Amino acid sequence: MSAQPGPAPALLTADEFWQLPDPPHGGRLELVEGRVIEHMPVGERHGAVAAELALALGSFVKRYRLGRLDLETGYRVARNPDTVLAPDLAFRAADRIQGPPSDRYVDGAPTLAVEIMSPEDREADVARKIQLYLDAGASRVWIVRPRNRTITVHRPGGDAHTYTERDTLTSDDAAFPVPGFELPLAALFSD
Repeated sequence: MSAQPGPAPALLTADEFWQLPDPPHGGRLELVEGRVIEHMPVGERHGAVAAELALALGSFVKRYRLGRLDLETGYRVARNPDTVLAPDLAFRAADRIQGPPSDRYVDGAPTLAVEIMSPEDREADVARKIQLYLDAGASRVWIVRPRNRTITVHRPGGDAHTYTERDTLTSDDAAFPVPGFELPLAALFSD
């Protein structure tokens, strides 16, 4: 006699997800279509690239008062079932900000979501996140691959372009409403 499969785990809402404790070993949790996904703490290279990106993007956003830069902030990008993603970095244009920062998730997508790939990340999972961000209204999604020294910029409609160390990202790549932002990838990925 074969064993009967047990009941499928119940899908969580974003409010139920909010009540979960932090992982005991560090890292972070995301909610994808009602199911909890656990991410291990990141490595040194990942952290270094995230810090450099935060400095570059943050200083430009602040100088021109374009909106807000968030780090690992939860964005509820879908409902029923709920999906809460926490990009490594995210830019929200001023018109997407509903007031002072709250202690809860942001409803909707950021203007720019930045995901930095770790060696254990699966391409299928990353592709799904890109689609979730864009479906929720993100203007740009960056997939940063530190080991390859590339950034792929995804735009609505399926347009994507991969930039290498020879390239420089601009305001248009970040969905900034003003010109002048330049991010030379050679400097970003220098050791």
